[in-house]
This record gives sequence, structure tokens and C-alpha cells, in this order.
Amino acid sequence: MTLQAASFIERRMIVREYASCDECGTVHVLRIGMGGEPIQAHHFQCRNCGQEMGITLEDNVGMTFGPNATRAARDDSAPVINLHPSFVFTKEDIGRADAFPSIELSSKLVDAMLEARTRIGLPGELPSLDESPRRARVTEEWPQLRAAWSLTRNGKADLAQKRIDSFLSTAGYEDTPTSIQDWIFQFIGDLTRPYFEQLWEGIFEQLGVAVYKADFERFVAFYDTELSATHSRRYFEICKAYLGAFTEFSQVHQLVASDIAVDDGHVAASSNFDLTRMFYGNAFEAFGDNVEILTAINNMIEDRPFDQLASITFEKYRATDKAGRTRAFASNPALSAVAAEFDNQLRNASHHGGMTFDRASGLITYRAGKGGQGDGENISYAAYLARSSRLFIQLMLVFRLEILIANKFGARLPI
Repeated sequence: MTLQAASFIERRMIVREYASCDECGTVHVLRIGMGGEPIQAHHFQCRNCGQEMGITLEDNVGMTFGPNATRAARDDSAPVINLHPSFVFTKEDIGRADAFPSIELSSKLVDAMLEARTRIGLPGELPSLDESPRRARVTEEWPQLRAAWSLTRNGKADLAQKRIDSFLSTAGYEDTPTSIQDWIFQFIGDLTRPYFEQLWEGIFEQLGVAVYKADFERFVAFYDTELSATHSRRYFEICKAYLGAFTEFSQVHQLVASDIAVDDGHVAASSNFDLTRMFYGNAFEAFGDNVEILTAINNMIEDRPFDQLASITFEKYRATDKAGRTRAFASNPALSAVAAEFDNQLRNASHHGGMTFDRASGLITYRAGKGGQGDGENISYAAYLARSSRLFIQLMLVFRLEILIANKFGARLPI
């Protein structure tokens, strides 16, 4: 069982609170699902005047109200606001006073985990939560990892190791990491399970083919001097952006990691769009750049030098428009599966501020086509979060592959 899914299934309690809008005074019934993270923040729209409201729940602190919200006296005739940090709602359920998305979706998460266990030959039942040490939660672990990673990037390996040793001794890992690269490798691996583990296995097998090609040693040397440093900066920045906004992405993250569909029929109860509007475009750019490593591996698999594609050189390929770069390995099913989410139109809208969000309907509107001159397109905020999460997970699979290559073959680590 993954860390996130175990937490989600374990904690289903619904807390009922009442909040009034500071602008118009309208009272709302808040039905708040309890998730697995120590902090959960929710942003939602006043059902009367449309102004943004918000609440935050934090372990050992409790509930705080704001922006634009104040605790109110009980009023069960008020409009219902359903909130959950770990699940999305259907359009039919979002305003219902008896909505429990965790019941149906938790069942799907369990099915996904059982399927993954069966596929790798593990027993067809989930271990008891009491049998395993409690793992640190994502928003507990990430600040610690970010600090150690940042110290490493700043050349302070001794301080980074001090933090690693201090935090990880009580973090609940079955196989406790002892280095920054091992910590990152395990942490991001946990974020991609259970479904994407099979995609990871696929690209790992492709690396196993490339290793025996004549040009592999030259490829490692090139990676060491030309790719690792720039790739590492992108990974660090994207992890900061995604995990720094995890209170939003957590609504869909484990569903996406379990390959459970989140589409335009779903509604994200919390909608802090200002926190996420640029993410897809920035992740698209990072993926479009760093995916060059899959192209180099594919070149060797097809018995060419790593820096020679079928019709152009690797140097020219790196100068091409990012939107077409995944076509270089489209004929390799294992590699192309890692690039399934890669939408240039959504990238353009996200990257260039071309999206408008209607909190009342939960829809993002943008224009497709070059320069945003095409037809208008709509996507639900829930679906946008899900597609952003999938793109992030794809990038993390490539990141893990780079860590593996660098660690095993002596290149500069991409951290």
C-alpha cells in the first residue's frame, strides 16, 4: 500500500462547521473531509456574492478561517459546501449534504493497489496498517527533503547529511535512505505508485537494452557534462512548485497515481487557481527539455549513436519546438507511454496566462491554436489538476531514471 492511499483510506471522518462570508454575511455549511496530511487548506466561492472564501485545518492548531470567512453560528438551512483534501466530487454530489466521495473512490484505490500487488506477485490482500511503521506524510517530509536538497545544491553536503540523518531515522521508511539521492529516489517513487510503477519498469527495461550498446559510455560522459546540471535545476523547481501547492494537487494526486479517471464530470471542492494556473505550462517546458534523455536512449536502442536521430542530429533535435519532441520515440511503446500527457495547447494557455477560471462553474476556459487564436476550449479545474498531476508524475519517472543512470555509471547526479 502506498503512503498516500493508506492515509486516505484510514481517515474518512467528516467535520461539520459553519462559516459566514465577510463580504455579504451569507452563512455556509462546511462538510470537511479529513485527509492524511497535517495541513489542509480549502478555497471556495461564497454561494451568494461569489467572493473567494477559505479555511485551513492544521494538526495541533485546529481550524482557522480566512480569507473572507468567519466562524458562524449553526444554520443547517444554509447552502452546503463539501470539501475534501484527497478526493474530487461529481457535479451531482458537490452540493449535497450526504455526499461521501471517499467511500466510492477509496474502493477504487484499493482495487488499484490489489491489482498492482497481484501483478508483481505479492499476496492478494493488503497488509494491516498496524503492521508497518507510520510513514511521514508528504507535506511533513517535503520541507525536510527540500532543505537537504537545497543544501546539497549549494555545496553544503555536511549540513545536508546532518538533516538527512536526523529526519530519516524517524520517518518510517522500511529501507531507510542514507544519501540524498536515495532519499529523493524513494520519495518520488512513492508519489508515482501504484499504477505508474509498471511504466517505470518499462523504461527501466529499455535502459537495460541501451546499456549494452556500443555508444552507451559516450552517452554517459555527455550526460555528465552537458545534461545533468540543467536537468537537475528543472527537477528541483518543478518539485517545489507541485509539492508547494500540494494542498490543491492532493485532491487528485492519488487518484491519478492509481490511474482512476478524473475528468470534466468531476469538481474540485477547493479551487485556489492562482496557486496552480502556471503549473501545467512550466511542467510542460521541463518535460519537453528533459525528455531528451529518452530520445538519446531510443537512438541507441535503434542502433544509432546516442546523438543521431533517424533524420537529424541530437543537437538539432534539442533546438526544435518542444511540442514535437516526444515524436522521436513514438514507435517505442515503453518510452512513449511516459509521454502520454503532453498537450501543447494547454501548455500555451497555462504558460502565457491565457486561461480564465469561473469558480462558480468550476470551468477553465482557454483558446486553442497558435497564439491563442483558435476555438474556445473548456476544462474542469478538477481535470486540469489531474492532467497537471499526470505530467508531474511522468517527469518524476524520467527523474528517477536519471538518478539511476548517474548513480550506477558515475555521472553527475541530477540533484
